Amino acid sequence: MSTTVVLEDQMYDDSAGSLWWIFLITGTLWLVLSLIMFRFNITSVNTIGILAGIVFLCAGVIEFGMIFAVRGGWWKLLNGLLAVILIVAGIMSFIHPGNAFTAIASIIGFVFLFVGIFDVIAAFADRTGLWWIRLIVGLLCIGLAFWASGDFQRKSVLLITWIGLFALLRGINSFVVAFTVRHVHKEIQAG
Repeated sequence: MSTTVVLEDQMYDDSAGSLWWIFLITGTLWLVLSLIMFRFNITSVNTIGILAGIVFLCAGVIEFGMIFAVRGGWWKLLNGLLAVILIVAGIMSFIHPGNAFTAIASIIGFVFLFVGIFDVIAAFADRTGLWWIRLIVGLLCIGLAFWASGDFQRKSVLLITWIGLFALLRGINSFVVAFTVRHVHKEIQAG
């Protein structure tokens, strides 16, 4: 039986509280992926399309997992919607990796915008602990959305930078979620 607790408007379900370390591992994997993206000089359009697909699919799976960690129907719906958008973006990247470069450059701004808005909403809805870090991450994603939507001649370096920054911000967000879920779980165990 799961216990949903509201600690200063917490939005996390305690049934996922003992699994907080999964978010810590996913955050670490995001940071490693981000480092890989920034480290290598990848100029192949097909490689960029495939790497972007991997990043979006991983983000979609993590957001799908968040459905089980949050309480309330609206939060589950928002996490599900974000998961679907990210998974569709990942699948579209795999369909035609050669053409995905232009497509990703065109849609990445919308993906950043939706993810950023979601993070800002989640930060304001859950103003405990490290909520302000999630707010900053959301605002950075929104800023990246406008940067990515501009026409910068779709250079591969910029696309890799955007994808690397996306992975970096997802890693930071996963750390915040991990320690927030851990805190809620400890509060429930103590109470």
